[in-house]
Amino acid sequence: MSLGRALALLVLLADPSNKGWEQAAREDGITIYSRRREGSPIAEMKAIGIIDAPPHAVWRAIRDYDRYPATMPYTEEAKVLSSEDGGKVIYFYSVIDAPLVDKRDYVIRILDESDWQDGKGYLKVSWTSTDKGPAEREGLIRVKVNDGFWKLEPRDGGKRTFATYYVHTDPGGEIPKWIANKANSTAVPNVFAAIRKVVAEEKP
Repeated sequence: MSLGRALALLVLLADPSNKGWEQAAREDGITIYSRRREGSPIAEMKAIGIIDAPPHAVWRAIRDYDRYPATMPYTEEAKVLSSEDGGKVIYFYSVIDAPLVDKRDYVIRILDESDWQDGKGYLKVSWTSTDKGPAEREGLIRVKVNDGFWKLEPRDGGKRTFATYYVHTDPGGEIPKWIANKANSTAVPNVFAAIRKVVAEEKP
């Protein structure tokens, strides 16, 4: 077993909240897991892996929301609507133009849940759907289930980052649920890879 796979297994076993996760795929050092969610036909998805940059560099890439049309897959529009508590809470709006389906938009409330001091601990940002934003627009399907988080932990003395990306989202509309699950299983590693690409391009 490789060091990366062993590390992924240890992380899963160490946290009781990881119960029920099953490995769905592994590619380019990213391990993808899925888990059935009670009361929902849409599976939860999680990706873990190492990003070759310090946690704060990864954090900047994740939090650069206005640049998402240039950095995130299929993002057509992205806008920070407002912030509260010194930026700890952010309201964010985005339009997604994915292939073969109608455009979608969503509004989320983003919360900084970091526990970081002197290079130790973790950086964490979580989000959930909210109706505190623009009204639904004609021609767009509003995504009303969109929960997730990024958690970033230092590795190799803070030179690299062990990242966890979790998401549970239902695209809504008339998309069959099995197709939605398949799309999510593709989107999760794509987003993870996009963050890796951003931090790699920003290295001096």
